[in-house]
Formats: sequence, structure tokens, C-alpha cells
Amino acid sequence: MSPGPTPVPNFALAAMADSVRYHRGPAFSEIMSRCRELLPPLFGTKQEVLIFSGSGTLAMEGAISNFFNPGEEVIAVNSGKFGARWADQARVYGLKVHEIYVERGKTVDLAEIEKLMSPNIRGLLIHASETSTGARHDVKGASEIAHRQPNCLVAVDAVTALAVYSVPTDEWGIDIIVGGSQKGFMLPPGLSFGSCSPRAWEKAQSVKNVRYYMDWRKERKAAEKNTGAFTSPVTLIGGLRSVLEYFNKVGVDSIYQKNWKLCFASRAALKKMGATLLVENDIHVSPACTAFMIDEKFNAKAFPSIYSMTLAGGQDELKGKIVRVGHLGYMDAWDVLNQLIAIGRLFEKAGRKIDFGAVVETYMAIVESEEDFTPADLK
Repeated sequence: MSPGPTPVPNFALAAMADSVRYHRGPAFSEIMSRCRELLPPLFGTKQEVLIFSGSGTLAMEGAISNFFNPGEEVIAVNSGKFGARWADQARVYGLKVHEIYVERGKTVDLAEIEKLMSPNIRGLLIHASETSTGARHDVKGASEIAHRQPNCLVAVDAVTALAVYSVPTDEWGIDIIVGGSQKGFMLPPGLSFGSCSPRAWEKAQSVKNVRYYMDWRKERKAAEKNTGAFTSPVTLIGGLRSVLEYFNKVGVDSIYQKNWKLCFASRAALKKMGATLLVENDIHVSPACTAFMIDEKFNAKAFPSIYSMTLAGGQDELKGKIVRVGHLGYMDAWDVLNQLIAIGRLFEKAGRKIDFGAVVETYMAIVESEEDFTPADLK
């Protein structure tokens, strides 16, 4: 029940078992063609969505190496483990990074981006959803600021945003967006995705970084032939097609609404237990996960042995200080409620009195509500 990898549905497992195809053969080309058809609407773009063999970090690195030259200046929003990682990747490729450190659990103040923005800035690196904290940034607002400078590309890590909530790439002016398979896409780790605006592709032609395996131009050329530039992970892509068909059948809006309901239901239930939430303001939450504070009395290590569940803790400076409740991907209301009840039991063992009846009632009132819980800025 972590924020990723998330549970993989049986239909995706079956598709992966059935999809060991020759990566240059017509059967696999048919699978790739269907994925190419279904991915762009999910990304909210008319551009090609590339499929890479590697985790989201690979796509993040490719977003640096393919679109920025050494010595160029970028702004990087560091609001957690993955914001820090992207800033580090940019430095490895010789970029001059203007880093905005954001208190964990908070979202970036757009005024801080505006303050650093100048004609010298060539890129803004920002996360739609910071997995390590459960915070969501105002990507649309940040993009509007960045595009006041004609040469600034907006790069967005949407690993725990794509297929979790609506991220309309073209509408928000995102130039480079990356995602991963093991979160909202309900697949095992191993695939990542990338899509770029025409202006980003134009910039890529003048980038001097040496690149071979992660040359997005090669992948784009191969994708046009319904194949990959190298040996594709055919089983995972077979699973991807089955998940995209599922999204197409049930409608992604219903999935997004489910995720928002589970997010706010989890927040309400945890508050009922007396927990302190890391992301305090409802406006700033991501529907990927909810983080709450713990102390040394909360025995998180007992979670898998007693309750047979996986509990995600904090990372870096938050290690041992928070627990993250995942509510994205192939999870329903009962899956999340089970982990919340187990969390309540651990709070009881730590000496806190929990009214489980009130907790369940609070949680189910939101789950069963007809209200639209999508935040106003995303409607």
C-alpha cells in the first residue's frame, strides 16, 4: 500500500505473460501502435509520447541531457527527495542550478520562481507531485511565469501525477514531461515516459551533450515505426496496452475522482485519529499519497509482520519522522481503509485512544459522497 510500486491488476499480469513478442515483429508493432494512440490523450498532448526502458529517474535524466547544454542556467524546485534528485542530475550535466529549497510538506511560492526568473534562465525543473511528501505544486502557474521568458523550457516530473490526476500538458504549456510505470499506470517498475513540445524538440537539435542510449531523437524516430530504438521491454509494454485499454473503458476522470476521494477520506480519517498531517493545507495535497508525522512510539517496523502490509516511511531528512499512505493506482476504498485501520492499531499500541467507529464513519462519508473533490484549480 505504498505510493509505488502500486498493486498490479490481474488483467495486466495476464497481458504481460501473453506478450513475449519479438521486438521487431508485427505483433509487437501492433501493441506499440495502440499504446502510441492511447498515451497522448492521457498526457493531455497532441505530441508523441515516448516509451523508455528504465525507471522514472532515467526519463528525468533524459529531460536534462537532451534539452539543456552545459553552462546553461535553470531553476530547480527542491521540495523533497525527487526535487533534490533532479537538481543533482542537472549539476552532473554541468548546468548552473538556481535551487529553491521548499520546506518539506509545503509547495513552492510562485513569487520565489518569479524572483529568480531572468532572460538567462533556460529551464524550470518542477514536480507536479512530490512523492516523498505528498505535496502538489501549481505547475500551471509556474509555467505561466517561466514562459514570460521566450527561451525558458518548462520540465515537469509527473511520475506520481500522470494517471493519478489531470495534468493537461499542452494546456499548461509544459515543454517536457516525464512519467513512470509503477505509480498510476499500475505496472511493475521498468518503464518511463517522455513527451515534448515542438519548441523543446527544436532546442534538442542544438544540444551538444553526448548521448546514445538516452537520445530522445532516436526514440522518436523509432516510435514513428511502432518500435523502440533498442530492445524494448515487450512484456511491460504488453501490460501497458492492457492498462491503457482499461483507462479508455472506464474513463480516466472516474479514476481521478476516485483518487481525490481516497486522498481526502484518508486525510479526514487520520485527523480523526489525532495524526498531524505533513501537508497541512488541502489546496496543496497530491492524491498520490498522504504523509503524517510519527514519533519513536509508533512501531512502523511491525506493520508488515503483523498486518501483512507494506508501509512507506520518510526519505532523507524525513526518515523516521513520517509515514506515507498510498491511495493511487489499483487500490479501492477498502484497500485504503484496511491500512488506515492498521495504522490506528499502531497508534493505540503507542498509547493513543482511537475511536475506530468514528474513524470509519468519517472515512466512508467522503467515499460515499457524490461531491466532486477535485481541487478548484484543476477543474
